[in-house]
Parts: sequence; structure tokens; C-alpha cells
Amino acid sequence: MNDKINKSRCWANSLGGCDTMSGEHVVSNAIFKAGCSCPIIIEGVKRIRDGAPTRGAEKSNILCRHHNSILSPLDETIGRIARFQAEANDKNFDGSLIVEGELLERWLLKTVINSAAAGWAAPVKWQPSPSIARAIFGLEPIPEKLGLYSVDGVDPSHRPTGGVTFTPIHMGTSLGKILVGAYVTVHGMPLLASLKTDLPEMLEAGNIPDLTNRFSPNGLKHLYHPGAIVMSRKEGDPVFIGLSWNGLLRYADGTTAPYPYEK
Repeated sequence: MNDKINKSRCWANSLGGCDTMSGEHVVSNAIFKAGCSCPIIIEGVKRIRDGAPTRGAEKSNILCRHHNSILSPLDETIGRIARFQAEANDKNFDGSLIVEGELLERWLLKTVINSAAAGWAAPVKWQPSPSIARAIFGLEPIPEKLGLYSVDGVDPSHRPTGGVTFTPIHMGTSLGKILVGAYVTVHGMPLLASLKTDLPEMLEAGNIPDLTNRFSPNGLKHLYHPGAIVMSRKEGDPVFIGLSWNGLLRYADGTTAPYPYEK
């Protein structure tokens, strides 16, 4: 494998073992195979002028084939969630879904890094530190209070046909603006990827006014590593996506159960 050729292009080059570039989907293509006509809606994007990239623009040479293939389980996880969301469009559907929270969290961070490396998050392309890359590949833990938060409410851009939105969050520093997180919504379900430990509190306090009522008229509310995400529906009862953390499902009554289930 030739690391020299790809060192400046694959954002996981710090892990070694790079081969040829893959033309990675910036947002997992698995989301758009869920039986809906799902457009990508990109907000806050600098590189794509009108916020509606063509299919070609949804790919970018940001990961080599080797590293892209290692992350396939993350794409499979969000694909399962997208299929569940599509099934839940039937008001008679009463199923539930359980996924490993760590896989969803790593997918979320991967999507933010993909977007930054592709130039979607700012005018200048950005690559992660070796520590962030290792965390996304599951080689070291994601620090406490960084990563995935559920968000109360629904993406206002959500439409019946589905779609994905990406809203990067920047904050000013003495060195200029830096990327501190992003909201990523999948078919209306908002998630916060936090790269700053106090970002959720700052958002809830209204430090970025344009986002305060983004998902709910009652303001922003985030939950770190939720045990479940509740999906409200226009017709039918709410449905649930359960998330396990550290191999355990946590129930509202305080009990736990191992997941993935032992075979």
C-alpha cells in the first residue's frame, strides 16, 4: 500500500495502510436505499452554492478504499435506522429497533469529518487529529461529553419524502472560527455531534440565537448518550430506537440488559 500518494487526501492517513482513493459518499448512501425518494439538503455549506448538490457532488476523495471498507458497519447502522424510519411511515407499524450507540456515534462523527474534509463545513478543507481518527475507527474511546446527543424536536426542513441536513457549528477564537460540532438530521430526526464539551449547554443558553428554536419553539434540549430516541408520528403512536452503550440497554425503570444479545 502506498501511503505517500494518499497522505494528504485520506483523512485517516494517520492510521497508516492507505491504498487507492474510494470516492467516499460524504453522507452514507445507505440512508438513501430505504425505499424513499430522499434528497440531501445541505445547510451552512460553503462549497456547494445552492445547498442542493448533484449526485456527483455527494462523493469526494476523502477516504482510501482500505479505511472506507473498515467503516462499513457504521454505514450499515444508519442504513438500519433509515429503513426503520421508512417502515414507520405506515401508521399501523408498531415495531422498534435497537442499535449499538457507539456505532451510531462513530457514524455521526464520521459524517462530520467527511463533510469537513470534503469542504462542506467551511471554505477550507479540514482533516481530523490522529486522536479523532482513532476514535472514529473504534481504536480509542471518545472522550466523555463529546460525540452524540439526541435533540428534542424535528428538523423544520423535513419533508415526507425524507432527506438529510447538515448544519455545521462554528465558534470564534483568537485563531479564527473553528468547527465545534454539527447538527445532522436523518429523515427529520436531529442529532448533535459535539466536538466541545460545553457546546450543548452553550446552545441551550442561546449563545447561537439562529439555532435556539431550530427544532422546537421551546428551545434546544439535548441528551448525551440517550438510552432511546422517541420518534413521534403524524399518524400512529410514537416508535422507539433503543441505543445500547458499553454493551448494555438501559430501561426507564433502572434495569439493564446486555446488547448485542448473546447467541
